[in-house]
Amino acid sequence: MLIGIIYIAESSGHVFGMALERRNLITLDDKSHPDYWARTSWANTIAKLHSEFDIAFFGNSITRGSDFQSAFPDKRIINLGYSGDNIIGMRHRVSMLKKANPKKIFLMAGTNDIFHINPDELIERYTQLLTVIQDSLPQSRIYIQSILPMNPSMKRGAPDDTKIRLANKNLKELADSKSIPFINLYDKYATTDGILPSKFTKDGIHLYPQYYDKWAEAIRQYVYE
Repeated sequence: MLIGIIYIAESSGHVFGMALERRNLITLDDKSHPDYWARTSWANTIAKLHSEFDIAFFGNSITRGSDFQSAFPDKRIINLGYSGDNIIGMRHRVSMLKKANPKKIFLMAGTNDIFHINPDELIERYTQLLTVIQDSLPQSRIYIQSILPMNPSMKRGAPDDTKIRLANKNLKELADSKSIPFINLYDKYATTDGILPSKFTKDGIHLYPQYYDKWAEAIRQYVYE
């Protein structure tokens, strides 16, 4: 029983600390994150593949759900999508990108952040992430992908579409300022009211597998440029 109480206390502490970090109230040491050793092992596994990658898709669960290797079978692709990840977490995972050392990086970040912070804070974190990636992989070509629309009737607590559009506007300005291509995926999926149609999504935020085809077509020119 005592062990169970200690476990619950430890778990609650991790959850509370990460919740504060998501809201930009504290900064945790990387080893304080409960997934530290999992991420470290993941990076080690990538290194020991001894493989060269043309493209890395770097993001959260929306990226994880993709299978762009099937869409572009002639390219060597690694999917570094991690469910629940935010920009801070992705910054800690740049080591994975470095081990993969892809020629191109398709970056999608901010979906989980925008639930907790405003677009100005989001762009500040995104800029920091971009700087770490560029410093770590100066030879890799980066592509910034927009945040997708959501369906608030299906996803409880989804941010207002105005907030998502402002975040995407800021991301485009950041991309332009650094001469990085900006890929507007938002317009590929949003209705005129800024809603992700229910036919595209199982829960208001994640795409059904068959609808990644719109995404694949949007990036095709960049994959082969």
